[in-house]
Amino acid sequence: MINQGRTVPLTFRLVGMVIVIVAVVFSMQIFSEVLAILLAMVLSLIVPMLWFSFQIITIDPSAQEIHYGTWLMGYKTGKPKKYHSLDKIFINRVKTSQTMYSRSNTSHTAKGVEYHAYLKFNEEEKIFLASDKDEKRLEDKMIKIREKLDLS
Repeated sequence: MINQGRTVPLTFRLVGMVIVIVAVVFSMQIFSEVLAILLAMVLSLIVPMLWFSFQIITIDPSAQEIHYGTWLMGYKTGKPKKYHSLDKIFINRVKTSQTMYSRSNTSHTAKGVEYHAYLKFNEEEKIFLASDKDEKRLEDKMIKIREKLDLS
């Protein structure tokens, strides 16, 4: 299983928590005690779903399946896809550029380099695995994955 990061960004997780807390407090003000407690229990299930959902890739060599989807508190979404052969893992160097504007309408362009790792399978299909600004750190991650998948 390769974790590709969280599904919900931090700001949305924090805002979601605040909305749930406000909804629980508001429900206790207007509903009866039993209904407010039930509603609070249901709403409180949203918080772990916001915090514990990840984008994952699961590769099962014995069943020859690649499963790309979301992991949500132990449950996986998405459909597994069959593959015939895993060919290789490769890393591309990608130039990045971001232009930022100030209030006085002056711009500053920040340029950099990022490294993206892909898994090539079925001779022409590829799937994104991970990215990093440090090539050595990404190579170390890919070496571990390559050894687990028994790729050369």
